[in-house]
Amino acid sequence: MEKYRKSLRIQNLLILASILCLVVMQILACSGVFSPAVTDVHWRDMYAGFIAGAAFAMTILFVIGLVKNLRALRSEATLKKLYAKENDERWAQVCSRAQSGAYRLCTMILLVAIIVTGYFSIPVSLTCLTIVLAQSIIGALFKLYWHRKL
Repeated sequence: MEKYRKSLRIQNLLILASILCLVVMQILACSGVFSPAVTDVHWRDMYAGFIAGAAFAMTILFVIGLVKNLRALRSEATLKKLYAKENDERWAQVCSRAQSGAYRLCTMILLVAIIVTGYFSIPVSLTCLTIVLAQSIIGALFKLYWHRKL
């Protein structure tokens, strides 16, 4: 269990570094540093808002994970529950079938593509955003399906 504690501490440090980077992204987006090459003022504001909003959403998820890890480090019973949950074979099988590595990689590449293409082309960026939304919804539905089936 001590080895698991150590891995949680390292994970917490990485989460804190990620939170710091995301907060910097939010500040830069709100201050107007991220401005696309497109001259449309409405799109420029929407683009900065998207970056700030996405960074804020990820920050919230990271804070929730950090709080969960800190609670587990303070209580032996909670630590054991978290360890059992993370090492549950059934849940790993559900996630494996619902979201393969290629699915996750494509989603991450598309998220980067949204930001990069938003600098150059509005329609391409919105198309990538639509694809990410559809892919996320389909992934969630598959996860529910395999959770009920297994």
